[in-house]
Amino acid sequence: MTNAWQRVGSVARGELGEARETLHHAAQLLALVGASYIPARPDDSHTSMRWLGDVGALATEIVEALRPFRVALRAADLTLLFLEASGRDAGVFPLSERTRDEAIAWLRARIGDAGRDPATLRTSLHFSITHRATDDGAPFVRQSGEALEELARWYGNANVVLEGQRARRTGAAEVRCWPHHFDIASLVTLSIASLQTIGIGMSPGDESISEPYFYVSPYPPPTSSFAPLDVGHWNTIDWWGALLPGTDIVAVTSANDQQALVTRFVDEAFNALVAPR
Repeated sequence: MTNAWQRVGSVARGELGEARETLHHAAQLLALVGASYIPARPDDSHTSMRWLGDVGALATEIVEALRPFRVALRAADLTLLFLEASGRDAGVFPLSERTRDEAIAWLRARIGDAGRDPATLRTSLHFSITHRATDDGAPFVRQSGEALEELARWYGNANVVLEGQRARRTGAAEVRCWPHHFDIASLVTLSIASLQTIGIGMSPGDESISEPYFYVSPYPPPTSSFAPLDVGHWNTIDWWGALLPGTDIVAVTSANDQQALVTRFVDEAFNALVAPR
């Protein structure tokens, strides 16, 4: 994998839904590790994940142990990685055709080897996502084609843009992928009377929008309207904020132009929200 934008659009958006659900459910295994071994925080960020561009994987934070470790999920081939703090692989577990219980047993063995109590690993979280057969003992299935690889590109690209935004915006929090909604985002805390925060992120798709999209979402939502955006549009269904659908991004032919379009969208929406009114 890479830490540069990779062109997206080689897989039709209608082919990503099943792979997205598979990846989302597999990522709950990482959230279980965070919930079990990282000290709890009020915002639930101890269950969140980071994107590791060099291995193309979502990953927990470092877990303190006799041999500190993190657990990662390589998105393109649905593989669990047990990584030492240095980044070296200490274990690899392909999830395809394996069950959730088998994955948990493998994690417990690796966690015990690292010096933490394997019995502490939880098997459930305080929130739920859409139920799937893997919750009832069915094995994970790696979809044929390039759908998982395409999702890996979306997450990697989002991380590139969000880290760039974080580097130049005062008050921007670390880039995290949240296991509940499965979006990857940075939350910018503001010192503006009318706004507390603006979330900048990418969702791989959800129940209301079936394709990946970037968003810029303020809190609290404004009570007045804004002029139309040159890139993307203001969304008012289910949530309020600026939205750039994947359809608009993949219509651009080159990787550089795709990244430039997303950056332009984020900057325009953010600036509109913080401008004096």
